[in-house]
Amino acid sequence: MRLVTASALLIAVPAMAATYTDPTGDIATGNPNLDIVSVDVSHTISDVVISMKLDDLNGDWGKYGLVLDFKFGGAGDNDNPWSRDIAGLEGIDMFVGTWIDNGGGIAEYYYTPAGWAPTPLGVSMNVDFANSTISWTLGGFASQLSAFGADTFGFELFTTGGNEGDPAIDLLGGEGTQPGWGNGSVSTDLSYYSIPAPGALALLGLAGLAGRRRRR
Repeated sequence: MRLVTASALLIAVPAMAATYTDPTGDIATGNPNLDIVSVDVSHTISDVVISMKLDDLNGDWGKYGLVLDFKFGGAGDNDNPWSRDIAGLEGIDMFVGTWIDNGGGIAEYYYTPAGWAPTPLGVSMNVDFANSTISWTLGGFASQLSAFGADTFGFELFTTGGNEGDPAIDLLGGEGTQPGWGNGSVSTDLSYYSIPAPGALALLGLAGLAGRRRRR
C-alpha cells in the first residue's frame, strides 16, 4: 500500500484567487495611468501575488503603493514611509512603494516599534504595459503569515504622484472620487484576503477562499 504524506497533499493544493473591483473614472485628475480598475489576489503555499489593473498604463510615470495590515496594530493614522497625504491607514504593518518612471523600482518597508524601517521583504514586481497591470509577488508571505498569528490580511492600494504630501489620486474600494492634487485623501476601508490553513486544504480538499471588506 502506498502512503500519501501530508507534504504530498500540500503540493497538490492549487493556487486560489479573488478579484476586487474599483469604479473606472473615479478620479479627479484625468490620468488613466492612476485609475485603478481591479485587483487580483492569489496565493500558493508559500507566496501571495497581488496584481493591480489600471485604466490605461499609457505613461512612463506614476507612483503606486501597496499597504498590508496583518498584525492589526501598526502605524498611526496618516502614517506611511512615503509621507503621502492619506488618512485612514492606521494599523498598517508593511508598505511596498513602486514607481515606473526612470526604469522603475520598488521600495519595501516594515513597521517597527521605532517606526518605519526600509527592509528587504522578498517582494518582486512586474509591470505589464500591454495589459496595464502592475503585479507584486510577496515571496514567502503566505507561509509566514501564521507566524504573526493570523490567516487573514488586510490591504489597500493607491496611486499617487512623486512628491511628499501628494494625495492618493485613486484608492481601491468604496472611497469615491478623491479631491485631486493639492488636497488630502482618505482611505475608508481595507480589502481582506484569507488563506485557509494548508492542512485543512489538503485534508478537506477545500477550493474556496473568504474575502471580505471591513468598513473603518
